[in-house]
Amino acid sequence: MNARNPNTSLVTALRSRFEAEAALTDQWLRERGWDPADDNTALNWVEAFADRTTEVVGRRDAEAVRAHTNFIAAAYRTEPEALRTIVDVSYSENLMWDSSTEDKRWAWMLIAPEIRQFFTEMWGDPTIDND
Repeated sequence: MNARNPNTSLVTALRSRFEAEAALTDQWLRERGWDPADDNTALNWVEAFADRTTEVVGRRDAEAVRAHTNFIAAAYRTEPEALRTIVDVSYSENLMWDSSTEDKRWAWMLIAPEIRQFFTEMWGDPTIDND
């Protein structure tokens, strides 16, 4: 991670590792008037990338769910204080925002533990009935 701006470094790493998802994320940002290359959009970029993970949850692509969440969790473990906001608020809180309960339950154990923890803090554990 780049000591100057860990958030930007995370985006750069995600772009390199997940090129197709990055292109879709860039397109989403451009459609909303943001410049995806601007360092100031890193939080928005990762929030939009959470939508890419939500999409693979909907397609029931276990390998992609693991790849996305494990990659972000690994980055978080290298700089937990510097990356907490972008991983917690931008990614985890937006992850599976419009997924069905069934899809969330299917994906739950595929998601990296750090991401599950942040998600649970915001939304609760989707495997537990809270009725």
